[in-house]
Amino acid sequence: MDFNIKEEIKIILIYILLGIMWIYFSDKILVNLFADESMITTIQTYKGIIYVLFTGLIFYLLLKKYFNQLRETKRELKRKNKKLNIYTHQLKKGNEVLKDSYQTLYEQTEDLKIMIDFINNINRDTFTDVDNFLSLLLRTAHELVPKCDYGSVYRISEEKVKYIDAIGHNLKMLKRLDLNKEVFNIHKQKPKIINNLLSKENNELSSNHYEKLKEASKNIRQSLTFSLVVDDQMLAGISLDIAENNNSNFNEDDIETLEAFRNLAESFYIFQRYNKLQGEFQRDIILSMIKFLEIHDKYTGGHSEEVAELSREIAKKMNLHQKEVQYAYWTGLVHDIGKLIIPRVTLNKKEEITEKEYNLIKKHPLWAYESLSESKRLNEIAEFVLYHHEKWDGNGYPEGLKAEEIPLISRIISIADAYSAMTSDRAYRDALSKDEAMKELRKNSGKQFDPEIVDIFLEIIESMDRVI
Repeated sequence: MDFNIKEEIKIILIYILLGIMWIYFSDKILVNLFADESMITTIQTYKGIIYVLFTGLIFYLLLKKYFNQLRETKRELKRKNKKLNIYTHQLKKGNEVLKDSYQTLYEQTEDLKIMIDFINNINRDTFTDVDNFLSLLLRTAHELVPKCDYGSVYRISEEKVKYIDAIGHNLKMLKRLDLNKEVFNIHKQKPKIINNLLSKENNELSSNHYEKLKEASKNIRQSLTFSLVVDDQMLAGISLDIAENNNSNFNEDDIETLEAFRNLAESFYIFQRYNKLQGEFQRDIILSMIKFLEIHDKYTGGHSEEVAELSREIAKKMNLHQKEVQYAYWTGLVHDIGKLIIPRVTLNKKEEITEKEYNLIKKHPLWAYESLSESKRLNEIAEFVLYHHEKWDGNGYPEGLKAEEIPLISRIISIADAYSAMTSDRAYRDALSKDEAMKELRKNSGKQFDPEIVDIFLEIIESMDRVI
């Protein structure tokens, strides 16, 4: 039988057994060997010393093993504690990175909402009022670049600079200035960072005008300026300014943001000058937003426009109503707008993305839906954008719809999107040929894609090749 006795009990039992045996047998031997009691007493003293030394040796041998184990356990605990400290540091660092990522996502979400609101306000309130538009332009730019403290906007009228609105600066005094447009030649069409904008070397002003401009303006350290130019003619200009006592600085991200935003403003002037139809103006605005996305994701250049054109051709081939044809086109243009919220490093990643990153990317249709559904001009297509990654067999996202549960426009976009993506270079692979892409569509017909629409689309591609 195998008795499971604790180590400490074993030691005590050994000690008791040795003690009893030692006392009993040693005393019995002494009595038999010696008759003199004083001799016996002396020997018993030595016997006690020998017993202590002997049992001490026994205990040392027994306990040495367990103390060695204890020391090894302590060393192992120390090693693991060191690793734990490293993991804790890494976790803390990871949390900081995650916090920064969430902050970036929040800022990009806010930028997208600001852009959508700007489009709505243009169409509703400022379509024929240039001054109102420029004022809205300044205040929206100020929202997009919140680090700036002040700002101003002017337009060019009869070769003169006419201030329209200002943030922080003295607008009444600015409006009284009589300045020729040449004084702001330093303002380029594309956004540009200028240090000490109001210094004499940066302005071609007379002493009198310079002093009045300085008096009307706050003290500024750095400015981000751009001009609105149509047909090589300067029409207006904006300056966003950082106060003299503010240590913030404009950067390349601010330039890229305002460059895309400037496209919106110039689209407005192009519309005013050439009397475009409202639908064409809306397209220019959306294309400017797409350019904003292309700055963010370098692999989507021209993708949205191609998807829009292909989707429109499919809808026409299916003999859909004109309104549905337009829905297909607009949905194709904005289907990826939700990717503005995804970190740039994730979208442009060359190595295989993680499951966490993939789950983040899968949210872009929902983010686009939430933004578009708030726009009176675009809410009709918001649902089509939401479901453009659903699959015919029900294995898509975000809701796992299948077959005809998926809106028709979404099914059209899905095919056009896949074809455009396959025939374009991506971070993780080279572009496929037309034949290879068509083969993939046939392979996934009835699985990922609506089989009838696949057949129609392949006819379109083949007919294009025949025309070429």
